[in-house]
Amino acid sequence: MRATVFKRVASEHLLNVIGSWTMRPRLLVLSELFWPEGGGAELATYLIVDLLRKFFDVTVVTGSVEPALLPGVRYVYEPLLSKRVKPLLWLNTLKLIRTNRFERLLRESDVVYIPRLAFPVIPRAKAMGKKVIVHLHDYIPVAYSAAVLAPYEEHKHRITRDDLLLECRKGVKYCLGVASLWWLPRLAREWIKQTDRVVCVSKRQAEIVADQIPELKDKIKVNYNPAPPELLDSEPKKELDDTPTFLYAGGDSYVKGFHILLRALNKLAKHGVKAKFIFTNKYSPQNLKTLKKLSEKYSNLDIQILGKIEYREHAKLYKKTWALLFPSICEEPLPYAILEAMFVGTIPVASRVSDVPEITSGTLAEELMFTPGNSEEMVERIERILHMHRDQLVNIGYKLREALLKKFDRENTEQRLLKVFSM
Repeated sequence: MRATVFKRVASEHLLNVIGSWTMRPRLLVLSELFWPEGGGAELATYLIVDLLRKFFDVTVVTGSVEPALLPGVRYVYEPLLSKRVKPLLWLNTLKLIRTNRFERLLRESDVVYIPRLAFPVIPRAKAMGKKVIVHLHDYIPVAYSAAVLAPYEEHKHRITRDDLLLECRKGVKYCLGVASLWWLPRLAREWIKQTDRVVCVSKRQAEIVADQIPELKDKIKVNYNPAPPELLDSEPKKELDDTPTFLYAGGDSYVKGFHILLRALNKLAKHGVKAKFIFTNKYSPQNLKTLKKLSEKYSNLDIQILGKIEYREHAKLYKKTWALLFPSICEEPLPYAILEAMFVGTIPVASRVSDVPEITSGTLAEELMFTPGNSEEMVERIERILHMHRDQLVNIGYKLREALLKKFDRENTEQRLLKVFSM
């Protein structure tokens, strides 16, 4: 009862703060990609804009040609934001802030929100007296690759070296890029230091950013990304396949742990495990060939490669999936894949990285976590799932959803978000 009264009073206070302006405050959102383009960060931005449009007059400036449209939101296509490579994007953003069209948008705004990478706007916006909020969905101001390998404590003093190794794995041009542009995160830091507030999506991410950039410590606010309404509102309807079925959605990314999964599959095959493994997202021709060879070598492994599929198609896959496999080796701030799985009642078998322990605490999923990079532990956790009855898996899934609903309560999410933006 007391908590409910507190929420109501806090809500009324925040609405009074926003309502004290003679007009609705004007929010300028700068996002080079906008949903349905992009991934978890862009989905989060879309959901946040959907919440904020009730309290702000929102203008979204984006390089996406066909953004998902929200009622009452003005969209401005900006070709200078269409470049995805950081150096080119930042050079184009520096050009953008000198244009009359952008100057006008900036003058019309009260708050500037940067949920991705348009950091060069910050000094200009602050010079014009605007409030600026940066939302970090990764580690751009810390690492060139935007990724910090787990556990952070073992890698904190060798992040630049890790960047070099990670980028060089992608090919020669990436290796040359990081070798010549390793200093870019430092430039990003100088821009971000000028903001009024920095939003981190998990406690672990906030700790790492504050440790690397102490000047941001007092500006950081932790705010979980909103959960998609369809996940909050719909009850999970599990229709598990008779054959044990596992979903992996990380593509062939090294930091997502694709190589760890390959090791685990080889070990499971030699153990005589009969199961289906569904792969979504992008894979290089070489890795597609590797998966095909693995499938041909071991008849007990049914490997299906669906590639890049629409967001809603994943929800259908979760219905028949026994577990989600998440072997990431980096400190992922708040992996949407884990949230999506748990909301629809699917058990995640995940590495112990970033905020995954916090999300799964108090559930069976916490017991199924494994040490990052340890394929032996991953195999053991998968085999535990294989020994469970389907009805048991469904019941566990319902409990996972209930636990997550308490942590991602819609009203709490909205209040925390309003508090950040009504500073």
